[in-house]
Amino acid sequence: MNFLLGGHILNILRVAADLYPSVVGGAALHAHEMSKDQTRLGHNVTVYTACENCNRTYRSAYGYYIHNFKPFIKILGNSILPNMFFGLMKNQSKYDIIHAHSHLYFSTNLCATVRQMGSSPLVITDHGLNSQTAPKWFQNLYTATGAKLTFASADKVICYTETEKKELVDLGVKSRKVDVIHNGIDTDLFVPAKESCFDKKQLLWIGRYAPGKGVDYLIDAFNILRLKHPDATLTMVGKGPDKNQILQKIRDLNLESNIVMKDFIPNSEIVSLYQNSSVFVLPSLEEGVPRTVLEAMSCGVPVVCSNLPQLIDIVDGGGTLVPVKDPQALADILSEVLSDHSLAKKFRENGRRNVVENYSWKDTVNKTVQLYEELI
Repeated sequence: MNFLLGGHILNILRVAADLYPSVVGGAALHAHEMSKDQTRLGHNVTVYTACENCNRTYRSAYGYYIHNFKPFIKILGNSILPNMFFGLMKNQSKYDIIHAHSHLYFSTNLCATVRQMGSSPLVITDHGLNSQTAPKWFQNLYTATGAKLTFASADKVICYTETEKKELVDLGVKSRKVDVIHNGIDTDLFVPAKESCFDKKQLLWIGRYAPGKGVDYLIDAFNILRLKHPDATLTMVGKGPDKNQILQKIRDLNLESNIVMKDFIPNSEIVSLYQNSSVFVLPSLEEGVPRTVLEAMSCGVPVVCSNLPQLIDIVDGGGTLVPVKDPQALADILSEVLSDHSLAKKFRENGRRNVVENYSWKDTVNKTVQLYEELI
């Protein structure tokens, strides 16, 4: 094994069902950013991922290698990749560590199987315990069976908060196997606008159009909000299986002139999008720790999101939590933040301070590499 100042040069295999920019989403972006920065630190990183129409193997512009596997079929948005299994079996010994993202994906199940057969140490990052697309009965069945087996095969499981660690331990994952490493973002990139504009009424949502994201409730809440704030606008960024359904709902409610929908915003423009928004809103029914919440807070944007246990300490002081599936409550708090400039200012300042002090991406990357080194 080669050596790097401060530790080893590691050969890292990252396995992620989705990867930015082919897929826009928290886990996909997390896998990309982690690969990019571990490469920048001098490590050798290869990513196994699913892609329908991409080059099979190539070196990305950021220095890490991408090996694409064509899905045999997709079930509930999950790529079934038997060809990835053969790739893992053939090449797993080339890597010091295998790091898979989200136990909810078939690709991570494959890594667990290969680990049982004697692969290099396996790390799994939990990006949220429950699926946002699978029916509840299927999720419950999988959690009690496949999820337990997948986590049991891992040498370490990474989660973002103590709340999530407790969920994993309650599921049967041994406490010693679970490490809490906070999610993070680049606080030097995601910065507040130089000048705050208090009279803006621009809401922002970024995510995936899927049942677990609660987008239906957001549209209902915005329709209610419009009665008090007819000049309010909502920008929605993302793709997903429910997008056409949401678009039809927007048309039915005659909201087309107030809502802007974009499939994709490149990272080079995303900071400006946050900086020009009054409130970031996330009405999800299930989440891990969304990067979007941290990005918004780092940019000094008040956050209004669902009252999920793992978000309580993160959002505290930088925004407000609202009950899930409650459009009226969501509309009421959005109206309050848009109307009360002193409250919005407090949220902006507290949110920025919290992220800078507690959610540095550099810290996230370094702690992840340290975990690898402890396993090999």
